[in-house]
Amino acid sequence: MLRTLIFIICVAPLLLLTACSYRFDFVVTNKSDKPIEVRYQLKRYTPETPEKFIDTNPPAKLSEEEFKKFEHHWHDSSKGQYDFDTKTGMYTVSVTPDEVLLVDFAYNYQGTESEFDLASIQITGAYGSIELHGREAQTSFTYESNRTYVISYR
Repeated sequence: MLRTLIFIICVAPLLLLTACSYRFDFVVTNKSDKPIEVRYQLKRYTPETPEKFIDTNPPAKLSEEEFKKFEHHWHDSSKGQYDFDTKTGMYTVSVTPDEVLLVDFAYNYQGTESEFDLASIQITGAYGSIELHGREAQTSFTYESNRTYVISYR
């Protein structure tokens, strides 16, 4: 009995340390019939030297069809498929109709501003522009199924 109690006391804290971690994706979907341009800047990219940002995480995309599947794997864009401004840390990506762009992700997201790394986002297309900064950008993403937050351009 004492052995069992000691075992439980020793193992219980280990189980708490191995809790599940969930990833939440923040995406832009192009639901229009024309290409759009998405420009965004992440907070976590701070320059090593003044005005010298480093591109460490290329934008990733999926087709709308792939995105709807429960299990999907993002495809990193090659350097020629997007621009990265080393002076501002701004990404510029073209998104075709029925394509989905991953702009950021967070683990175990609870909705606080400190967990949200998107500093600003601008979406421009044939039907107008959307420009969002800070908390406004965060709250403009709508929660959908499968731990995904979405801004849809129509």
